[in-house]
Amino acid sequence: MSGTLLDVTRTPSLLIPGTSLTEPELRSATLDGELVPLGEGYLPVDAPLTPLARALSLAPLLVEPRILMSHRTAAWVWGWLETRPVMSTSVPVGARISSGRRRRLGTREVVITEGDVHRWGDLGVTTRVRTAIDLARHDEGDDITLVLARGLRDHPALREAVARRLNGRTRASHIRRARERMAAAMSLSDASAVADAVDVVDRVDAAHSVEHPVEVRRVAHLEDESTEREPVA
Repeated sequence: MSGTLLDVTRTPSLLIPGTSLTEPELRSATLDGELVPLGEGYLPVDAPLTPLARALSLAPLLVEPRILMSHRTAAWVWGWLETRPVMSTSVPVGARISSGRRRRLGTREVVITEGDVHRWGDLGVTTRVRTAIDLARHDEGDDITLVLARGLRDHPALREAVARRLNGRTRASHIRRARERMAAAMSLSDASAVADAVDVVDRVDAAHSVEHPVEVRRVAHLEDESTEREPVA
C-alpha cells in the first residue's frame, strides 16, 4: 500500500477508523453529534466539506496511486452529487490489478494522461473536465443532465473547456451523445443560475439596501457577491 496514501488519510479534519480512534469510538462520537460519516471515515461537524475531504475519505479503498477515482465517484468528490455513489475508478490501459479489486472498485481501463488527473499526493481523481466528458459520453443514469448542470453551475469555466475537448475528439465513441447532453446541461445550468440570482435579489430588503447588479455567470447578481472562482481542474 502506498505510504503517501496512508499519510494523506491522517489529515486532522478527517478520521479514518483504526488510524486514531476505533470504529465504535467514531460511531459513538457520531451519535453525540460531534462527527458525520463521510466515505470510509468521519468528519467533524464544523469541518468544511471540500473535494479534498471527500477524496481523502475514499483513500483507504484505493490502495495504490494508479487507481483513480472517476465517473460518478469523481463527480461526488467534486461536489456534483450529494450522495456517495457506487465506487467507480479507472486505471490506464494495460494496468494490471486483480479481478477481485477490479470488481470491488468498479474499475475500467481507460486512455488517460496525467493532464486528466488531479492529485493530492498520490491520491488521484479525474479532473473536472475529464469527469464531465466521461459522464457525458458513458453514464446511463436518468439524472445525468442534472449532475452535469450542477458541475457547470458551480464551475462556469467548464463550459468552454469541455466544449473545446469534445470538438477536438470527433472520432471518439459517443461524442454526439456527449455534445447533446452538455448542451442540455448548459441550458439547465443557465436556468438554475437565473433562479439563484432572482432568489438573492428577492431576499434583499429594499428599505435598507440598494441593489447594484453586476454580471456573474452571465446573469445579474449582487455586487457584494464574491466573484472569485476556483480554477477548473
